[in-house]
Amino acid sequence: MAEREDDAFEEQPAGVREFIASQEYLGLADEAYPVIVNVLEEIFEGDYNEAALCWGIGAGKSYTASLAVAYQLHRVLCLEDPQAYYGIGGGSAISFLNMSTNGEQARRVVFGEIMSRIRRSPWFERYEPTLLQRELRFPKDVVVLCGNSAETYPLGYNVLGAVIDEASWLLESDGGRRDSAEEIYNALQRRIRSRFLDAGLLLMISSPRHRGDFLERKMEEAAWNERVYASRKATWEVKPAGSYCGETFDCEGMSVPVEYRAEFRRNQLRAMRDLGARPAEAFEPFFPDAEVLERAVDETLPRPIDEHGVLDAGFRPTGRCGRYIHVDLGLKRDACGIAMAHCADDGGDGPVVVVELMHRIVPPEGGEVQFAQVRELILTLARRGVPIAQVSYDGYQSADSRQILRRHGLTVKLVSVDRDLEAYETLKEVLTQGRLRWYRYEPVLLECKGLELVEGRKVDHRQGGSKDVADAVAGAVSEAVLAWRGGEMRGMIV
Repeated sequence: MAEREDDAFEEQPAGVREFIASQEYLGLADEAYPVIVNVLEEIFEGDYNEAALCWGIGAGKSYTASLAVAYQLHRVLCLEDPQAYYGIGGGSAISFLNMSTNGEQARRVVFGEIMSRIRRSPWFERYEPTLLQRELRFPKDVVVLCGNSAETYPLGYNVLGAVIDEASWLLESDGGRRDSAEEIYNALQRRIRSRFLDAGLLLMISSPRHRGDFLERKMEEAAWNERVYASRKATWEVKPAGSYCGETFDCEGMSVPVEYRAEFRRNQLRAMRDLGARPAEAFEPFFPDAEVLERAVDETLPRPIDEHGVLDAGFRPTGRCGRYIHVDLGLKRDACGIAMAHCADDGGDGPVVVVELMHRIVPPEGGEVQFAQVRELILTLARRGVPIAQVSYDGYQSADSRQILRRHGLTVKLVSVDRDLEAYETLKEVLTQGRLRWYRYEPVLLECKGLELVEGRKVDHRQGGSKDVADAVAGAVSEAVLAWRGGEMRGMIV
């Protein structure tokens, strides 16, 4: 909160450290962790209007947020006329808002913590706050509100301070393209900036979900935006040293108290994320061991399509093995992915699967993917004598392409890799068994590293990511393996 002339206060506010420790205010000298007090002091004594706390589970994020809101309330209530001080109309309520994944979470966690702080404070007692169902009202038209995950909730309020709780875990929808946390952040920041300019504070707290989630993006922003405070701390970095026996073990360069050994043995990736505050590439990575993707790279395999999308004139795959092509069509928002694979018998229990072609076609700015370009690539391969056993498409806008390719004598099939996990499970199987070879193609490696398993039933990309080429590869590989096994045909031949 920006400093103003002293005569605007009918009572001089305490410093944040005194406010937390003194019995006159919160009286938490023996309760509040020193790290928490230090962080709050850095926030309120610095020139920040946003703060992002990416801390491990159990580190005290909600507790810290409640102290921050209580301190902001203290400073506002110390003003003789808060509305005049901030230049808003008399009688207009100044609001502090808590937003979370749902209304019950917002009411129970941070709002509940704020209530606990205020009820135990002699200083706040003299203001006789009124508790309604989802708000706490103070004299001088100051109110603490309990919100929910609807981005429209802040509309109409004069928001001076706000907390976005579980910021990394708010709903992502529309295939990951709609980020509720981003929309709530924008709505809150507009309210704060439009009424109070740089005087407000927006606090965002969460454990991480995956690399690239909302709070991770705010942490990155803090590196160049001096008005954003950022703090990343593992659970054991916030709790006092006396909370642990002193023995540690090493995990990826982190010294972890032995008290957490069981969690790290049970699921190291999740423990690093939830307790260590280090995000995974995806929420629940579909490929937990990303090294299998790199081990499959065969540097002797040629890359048939250059960075400009031009097929090498000399690319003519050898061997009589049938090739399986899968196309994941995109038009405007999504890119188009295409891949070609075949199986070779190595004399073992399963085939070696070779992915000979992978390509991602990105629609031009304001334009569309040219479906004819994709068809021409397939027909060029056929004219060069590539033994194409089957071409498969997902269902999206593929009817015309399927009809045209069928007229050219190709076997065409509808296959959706999104229908179930079968295609991706096949891809994972041949990768983990070391029976897949592909050339180095960064788009597919990047997409596969960002894939996540959603509710154990679907493979999807993380927010802001894609899976166009990954879908194409999964479709081509699974159809090639299915044919090699002589399995029952899936999909529909047209």
